[in-house]
Amino acid sequence: MGEMLILVFSLGRELWGADISQVQEVADYGESLKDSQVPDFVEGVINLRGKPVPVVSLSKRFGMDENEVDDSTKIIVTETEGKTIGYIVNDVSEIIRLSEEERETPSALSSLSGSRHLKCIGKKDGRVISVLDLEQVLKEEEIRELS
Repeated sequence: MGEMLILVFSLGRELWGADISQVQEVADYGESLKDSQVPDFVEGVINLRGKPVPVVSLSKRFGMDENEVDDSTKIIVTETEGKTIGYIVNDVSEIIRLSEEERETPSALSSLSGSRHLKCIGKKDGRVISVLDLEQVLKEEEIRELS
């Protein structure tokens, strides 16, 4: 497996990450148009260089306390099943390298083994980082709903 490059971001006071290979870009948060026909965790649609992109609040998706939007709020843009999706996070802080020794698979962690969206747990410089598999955050039917 070798090293993994991770984009580190925060949700509330927790550190999270995403494999950089799954990230198309990081965009500043902008106003979104809300549609009442979408799940609560979908904040709406933004215009990203002329392309409509649905944006999902990761805090709401994971049942966490909702955080206020401020100047540090970002949108992590990815593509899942051919659909461009943005994930709202509190802040993006850095890109780090995680060696195999610095990663644990979710199956090795009994309390997190049911978390299909979790790729691994990273441990770096005394920090614990939950690394998401961005392709698993939404279920297939949820992705279809966003179309």
